[in-house]
Amino acid sequence: MVIEAAGALWAGVHARSVALTGFGADSLIELLSASILVQRLTVQVRGGDADTVEAAEHRAARWAAALLGLLALYLIGAAAWELFGHLREAPSPLGIVLAAVSVGLMFWIAGTKRALGRALGSVALQADAAESVVCAWMAATALISLVANWAFHWTWVDPLAALLITYWVVREAREAREEAHEE
Repeated sequence: MVIEAAGALWAGVHARSVALTGFGADSLIELLSASILVQRLTVQVRGGDADTVEAAEHRAARWAAALLGLLALYLIGAAAWELFGHLREAPSPLGIVLAAVSVGLMFWIAGTKRALGRALGSVALQADAAESVVCAWMAATALISLVANWAFHWTWVDPLAALLITYWVVREAREAREEAHEE
């Protein structure tokens, strides 16, 4: 995920692709969320009390919701900027390869997380698996945009793909916000 996030952000900025940059930023947020989940599971495995485990989970959800909200604002603003002709995406072979690998890898990771979450009885890990599925769909959306630009020079697909990615980001933010406010 570190390679995915760093590669997508680097390639997205260099290609001026809002969709690819948004995918990379979401990957970074998911990476931060996963690291907090690992800390939460470590506390639980080490025999931490339920209140400490729950506090860690709610703190992680609040951070994820805030970061995802900021990402959604960026995607909407950058997509609008690009739609009105102020930015044109350049072809990105690296972005295409990275997004294509991410699609398959994220579906595999999601299946592994889901199975482990069931085995451990961890709702949080199963929810994280669902986020990995969303990440795979975001990678697919970015991939379609990148291929459309590379093959057909359809630069207008990128801002539309970014707005589609925004839908998933907002959905993730809403879920994280609800989780953070559960009692």
